[in-house]
Amino acid sequence: MSSGPKVVSLPRGRPRASESVVQLVESLRTQAVETLRERLNVMFEGADDLLFEFAERATNNQDRRLFFDTMRAVRMGRKNMSEQFSAIYSAGFGSNAAPVSSASAGSDEQELSLQNDAALDLDIAVQNMATKAESLYKATLWEINGRLKVLIEEQQAPISADALAPISICHAFRKAAETLDIGHDVELVVFKLFDRLVISKLADLYARVLNVLKLGGVRLSPSALLPNRGFGDSSPAADAAASSAPPPTFANTPGHSSPQPEFRAPAGLAASLMMSPGFDPQTLASLQRLGATALASGIDFLDDGTASLAADLAAASLGQPVAGWSPRQTTAYVQRANLVGHMFNEFLADPHLPGDLRPQFDALRMATMKVALKDIAFVVDPDHPVRGLINELATMASTAKVGGPQQLDRIAELVQQIQKQFEVAAEALRKPPPEIELLGIEQAERFIEQQMAQTAARRATIVRKVRQIIAEELQLKTQGMTIPDDIRPLLNSLWAPMMAMHLVHRGPDSVEWRRGIDSLDRLLAMLDPARVDLRSEPQRRSLLTVLEAEFKSVGLAEARVTAALQAFEARLASIGPMAATAETATVADEAGAPAADDAGTAAPEPRDRASELLEQLIQPGAWFQVFDPDRNERRWMKAVAYYAGLDCAAFAEFNGSNTLLLKSRMLLDDLLAERTLPVDLSPTARAALDRYQNRAG
Repeated sequence: MSSGPKVVSLPRGRPRASESVVQLVESLRTQAVETLRERLNVMFEGADDLLFEFAERATNNQDRRLFFDTMRAVRMGRKNMSEQFSAIYSAGFGSNAAPVSSASAGSDEQELSLQNDAALDLDIAVQNMATKAESLYKATLWEINGRLKVLIEEQQAPISADALAPISICHAFRKAAETLDIGHDVELVVFKLFDRLVISKLADLYARVLNVLKLGGVRLSPSALLPNRGFGDSSPAADAAASSAPPPTFANTPGHSSPQPEFRAPAGLAASLMMSPGFDPQTLASLQRLGATALASGIDFLDDGTASLAADLAAASLGQPVAGWSPRQTTAYVQRANLVGHMFNEFLADPHLPGDLRPQFDALRMATMKVALKDIAFVVDPDHPVRGLINELATMASTAKVGGPQQLDRIAELVQQIQKQFEVAAEALRKPPPEIELLGIEQAERFIEQQMAQTAARRATIVRKVRQIIAEELQLKTQGMTIPDDIRPLLNSLWAPMMAMHLVHRGPDSVEWRRGIDSLDRLLAMLDPARVDLRSEPQRRSLLTVLEAEFKSVGLAEARVTAALQAFEARLASIGPMAATAETATVADEAGAPAADDAGTAAPEPRDRASELLEQLIQPGAWFQVFDPDRNERRWMKAVAYYAGLDCAAFAEFNGSNTLLLKSRMLLDDLLAERTLPVDLSPTARAALDRYQNRAG
């Protein structure tokens, strides 16, 4: 009798997908394959022009020949490669496909040690492309992922959870590229073409896929991942929990998993924004300030009609007629401006936004309104490039205080420069368009909910950045040292949370931050067995008093403070001039960083310090002031990727256009001479650049 239950197969007992669900999956497969083939054809058609441009800009014959070799390989292999890509990608669409992740693309430590440099370069290129795509389309991917979750878990759809993930598309392309039978360097250039002409243009694919899911009646899962995460991430709860409770804790407390709530717009908010002719007080005041000069003097001091348009919007929101505007245009303009105003009110309500940046963000409100007035896609498409850029700028601004005064200055300049790149002429907007689309309440709700998700993601970003900076500070301070086990709670459960609060609220240039760094230096010096001169009774008592006062001033638990300081005092008492510290472990381990080598073990010589430095600095999506030698000026650009195989780095403007390729040596020279400036470097990256600069000097 006991064997009965074992006879029944669990998969056989589960309900099968309905015919309509199977047809929906097939529609998704067809839509994805056909759209990607269209993009590949565009890539092949545009390859000659792009490669010829690269060849003309090449600084030596070897690079020039490489681009022409790639041109020939693409021409000869395009048909076979397109067919192979479609077959490979289609085969990985089903539920029986092996999951594709960064690990399967070669990031597993054990596998990497067995790979040659060529394969490793390709792995890095694939991962960079996937990371870029996840960043570009994060909001749409979030929604697609949430609907796929329902489709798979509740309707047993025969589709892989990774079917539409960027890593799956990039992985299929890599396999297809192998059929060209070309050299490693040529293959890397082909990957660059794919990155430039396919990955940067996936918005259409994801919009079509999302439309198929919506038309199929697939709802969004309540536990959908936040849009700052990619596919395949199995643990969003940690960051979500962290985002709601800054400052972060560094104690070793076990985490717990909880479902991620679906963001819901406050009841009635969307309806009031869409139906009311008036703006909220902040938005109205901002527009009235901007339009005041135009109204008083009759002259638009901005010369492009922006001040006059602001005055017209303010008047329309107060129910006053605007010459040349139909009732439909007036309603549509007020609807869109209302949503943008709400968006910026949320930015300005962020307590982490530095006061120096608030006027600039308020000024950015009108420029963003003009984009929304011109193009309804700003509201309805979460992947709209300007909308994504504004959210990105808000995130950078909210973490600016953490980066110090230099970062604040650079972000202020970045906001000004970026605004010029998407500026819309106001005069064209004041003329009545032939037809203008009104927004529905549901569209407004989705916009508000997506911005709520962005706000949560922004809080999580602050927490992650603070954690990273504190962990790296500990790693740098304790490099080459060993820390006793009984001292680790003092550093990780008291000093680190205290410094996190100083960093979040006051920044790294504050008196409190410098005092905390000084206390850490004194603490570590006392732990050095050779520094007997630092462990006199008055010195010990002085440091313990300072630490106790610092920890209690930020509200850390008194019992924890007392226990950790008693352990520290006992450890100091046990250290003699030649005492051994066998039972030790590095603090870097606790902070999540690689453990330092033993003091007597020499660190291995880097294979290529310049390449390692650039791989660390040139992270996809990072902002730089890049010196453009052709224009002899600095340009605000995003890092696209560092291509070790081609010995160059790629940068682009915010929307992926106007790519700039720089040879590694030229880029390094500009970094060392500070002609090229990164917006925000982590402590580790800054230390690496400083070390390289010292060696170069």
